[in-house]
Amino acid sequence: MPKPHLPLLLLLAVVGCGESGSRDEPEGSPSVALDAAFVAIPRESPSGQHQKLRQALSGVVDTSGTSFYLAIRKSELGQRWFFSAYWKQAFPGGLEQGAATSLGTRVVTFKEQNGKLFVLDADDRKKNSDVFDPTVLVDAYPIIFDFNRFNRLPGADLYLLIDPTAGTSRITPVSDALSWDGWESTFLFEEELAFAQRFRRIEDGVTYEKVFTGTANQVLLSTTDGPLQTNSYRLSGTLGMALRRYQEGPGFTPTPMPDRDHYFSSESRLIPDTSVVESTAAKWNIHPGMKPIAWHITPSILTVQALPRYQQYDLVGAVKRGVENWNQAFGFTVFEAFVGDSSLGFADDDKNVVIFDTNPTFSAAFANWRTNPNTGEIRGASIYMNAGWIDSGEAVFGTGAVAAPPSAPSTPSVTSVSWAGMAHHPLCVLRPPELLERFSEFMPTARSATVSPKESIEHYVTFVVMHEIGHTLSLQHNFAGSLASDGSPGTPPSSSVMDYLRAREASQMTSPGTYDVHAVRYLYGLAPFLPVQPFCTHEDLGTDPSCNTFDQTSDPLTGYFLPTYQSLRDGFLISGVNASSLDYSLNGSLQFVRDTTGSRQASTYALVMDRVRPPLQVPPDLDPVLYGERADTMARRVLSRLYLDSRQQRGLFTAPPSKNLPELNQAILTDVRGIVLNVDGVRGHASRRAMVEILKLHQSAAAYLILREARTQLTAQLPSLSGTALVEAEDLLARIHAASSPYYL
Repeated sequence: MPKPHLPLLLLLAVVGCGESGSRDEPEGSPSVALDAAFVAIPRESPSGQHQKLRQALSGVVDTSGTSFYLAIRKSELGQRWFFSAYWKQAFPGGLEQGAATSLGTRVVTFKEQNGKLFVLDADDRKKNSDVFDPTVLVDAYPIIFDFNRFNRLPGADLYLLIDPTAGTSRITPVSDALSWDGWESTFLFEEELAFAQRFRRIEDGVTYEKVFTGTANQVLLSTTDGPLQTNSYRLSGTLGMALRRYQEGPGFTPTPMPDRDHYFSSESRLIPDTSVVESTAAKWNIHPGMKPIAWHITPSILTVQALPRYQQYDLVGAVKRGVENWNQAFGFTVFEAFVGDSSLGFADDDKNVVIFDTNPTFSAAFANWRTNPNTGEIRGASIYMNAGWIDSGEAVFGTGAVAAPPSAPSTPSVTSVSWAGMAHHPLCVLRPPELLERFSEFMPTARSATVSPKESIEHYVTFVVMHEIGHTLSLQHNFAGSLASDGSPGTPPSSSVMDYLRAREASQMTSPGTYDVHAVRYLYGLAPFLPVQPFCTHEDLGTDPSCNTFDQTSDPLTGYFLPTYQSLRDGFLISGVNASSLDYSLNGSLQFVRDTTGSRQASTYALVMDRVRPPLQVPPDLDPVLYGERADTMARRVLSRLYLDSRQQRGLFTAPPSKNLPELNQAILTDVRGIVLNVDGVRGHASRRAMVEILKLHQSAAAYLILREARTQLTAQLPSLSGTALVEAEDLLARIHAASSPYYL
């Protein structure tokens, strides 16, 4: 996956926000039963504090919630618990600030000492030996002794009372959630107000939410909420918290990571008395005869479904199929999906949630999960998507002709937040390709005569959900899936829904591909062998020219990149059609020129330079002046992309062509010579001086001889030149002199 930009880190020091003054309460009959490991004790927050929070967190605070203290039974302190956090809401920024992201899970125990309740990391990963088995502190909460409403309860002496918002743990929003670096900055954040809400008792523990607001010592980040949040030092948010009894799935068996990263890995662990650090593949406890895993779809999907423009689509069915069609890969029911009711909270740790946002402007879908850090067992997951995917589909399937795609919103600057020292990141951030590269202008695929635009859009939504659910099953991207397609009608465009596909190809993938079936069956112990289908993922981008996103056919060069580039090039040469979208196909073609492992460098270069290389052959029915100017521009664009343009402009392959390929270098230098000498009379000054730069960079005797030849020719031409031609010739001579005196670096 590609990375967002401009890393910005800030450290949020979550400090206690307990009430000041007496906690004495009026006498009255206790209304709370101390009958569980964790019990919520209602409290009254000062009205002013509530008012300030509600003003800061409009739309974030659950108005039905009751602020509370948390009573913990003393006999449970030494037991192990899952302690999880989920970044539910953020203001300003919302999704751009990392909302709807699981922050991770710790295995913890508790210890009372010095008037505080300490939270200790109790996982099994850090033990180096019987001698070195460290104790790691996670958090600490002041114990409340003077809350009379609690003290009067029967059995209160068997419990400790804390304010769940008064811990000292730190959270760290990181503006580049895809960097996977997890490093923290020295930004300071002072929490000013906080309270707890939405306490829920569940079968194996409790969940609740912490709402906070505070101020940093530096500007946090610029977001689309700027007009609403004029103080750029402030940040407010809601964390979904959970304390659940530690348990491992019955019969759960970890799967060792294979040599290639078909799967996401669990958290690393030390193997005691060795220097080995081990990780296994993350996975659910899936097995025949299991109780199906429930996926809850947020009821907001019904709001979208009811809008007049979306009423024709079966959105609920499309999303459900995206979840449940994975059952086909297993051969038994693994997932069940249904629309939740108004009580559903997408940050609830005991639920797996498909968040369907009514706001289409965040142009991405993403997935994340929470795992047992000891075993890698997936404990829960969520995915996010929104109505924008329907809009993207309509831009492609809505008419008989392929329309120009909508203007892309600003690329989401997806952030994340580390909590209690853990940095967590989305497993995937998938963006509609039509919004990224205007792919719908490239080689439009004929629309199926048997599938209506409505069905195609529904299938597209199903694909997006399947892709993200595949990540929650632990599948990495497989960008080689398209290599399994021969392009013939009726054949799947990819062997994997974990591929990045354009909307037209994606809409043809409504079930797991052959790779996906083999991959999940191996991971979950249902088959003895890894997939045999082609596989490549992020680490292969930039090293294998056949590993690409959004490409097509078993030969992406001749089946996709070259034909696309040639079509756009010819449109520019013949009629001057804007070729601004040519970069993707040009870079995709040139990566086969830059590649040092294949054998098609010279032939690919010849095809890319066809119709623009010197000496130029102008078609007889075209204006030779216009055609010559356009061919000169295109030739300069190709050669500059190979040598002069920035690494960011070059795509995934950035190295210049290898000088160890004689046939390729002879072809390149022949073209460069023809341009710098202007052998066909159509090469402009901009192109000729660019060729001087390329000859300097080439650092070869052959390139140096071309510079000498050009200098001799230009010197001889000077007496016959005047005006602009003379000025440009003198400038070119000066550049040649600077490049060749001295030549070798």
